[in-house]
Amino acid sequence: MKTYKVILFLLLATFAQHLSAQEVKKPAEVFGLYFDVFVRYDDQALPKLNDYLKPTMEGKDGYQVNLKDVSEDMVKKSAEAFLSVFPKKVAAACKKESEDYFTALYKNFKDGKMSVKKVELVQNEYVADQKIANITYSVSFLVVSKLSEIAVPDPQKAKPEDVKQFLLQGLEKIKNADKTVTTEQEFSLYGLKQDGKVYYWNGSPDQIASTLIDFYFDSFNIK
Repeated sequence: MKTYKVILFLLLATFAQHLSAQEVKKPAEVFGLYFDVFVRYDDQALPKLNDYLKPTMEGKDGYQVNLKDVSEDMVKKSAEAFLSVFPKKVAAACKKESEDYFTALYKNFKDGKMSVKKVELVQNEYVADQKIANITYSVSFLVVSKLSEIAVPDPQKAKPEDVKQFLLQGLEKIKNADKTVTTEQEFSLYGLKQDGKVYYWNGSPDQIASTLIDFYFDSFNIK
């Protein structure tokens, strides 16, 4: 009889495990999707992330954004911000070179190599029965070790050819970036239960990019 009870207990325990909420994707895999979407602006990763989260979003896309437009707008605004210190005629003449410069700069950023170092599941102290996946990850970027050696033209005296020369020289250095810098960061994903399954989500994924962009640009040591 004792043997029967032990077998029954084991069967019930196994059955209970199958009834408990199961992860649809591992936290590291979900973080990889977030990274590809919000750092690399990968338009193939976006539908994968949206499809994964649809059961928690009433079947709708959680992130409705045109990544190509966002990426192009980021380059355009950066180029305009750089040229804004120069006279309008100089800025207009150097628009293409400035956009080429920042396109290359952001390409190296988006090409950063990411690696998940650790995933730690902890209980959310504010929400009962919710797990938080704390992700520790590292990213390595290629940067230019001596970009500051190229003198930035004086805005008050610069001619279009001076600004173009600066941008073209900088562009060449960026394309041949010679230094690798690495940062280690953390990001949290919150477990959401839906129909007996666990999905991982974060409402502020732009934090990944903003933190990394600060580190990336600081690494050029431009005074």
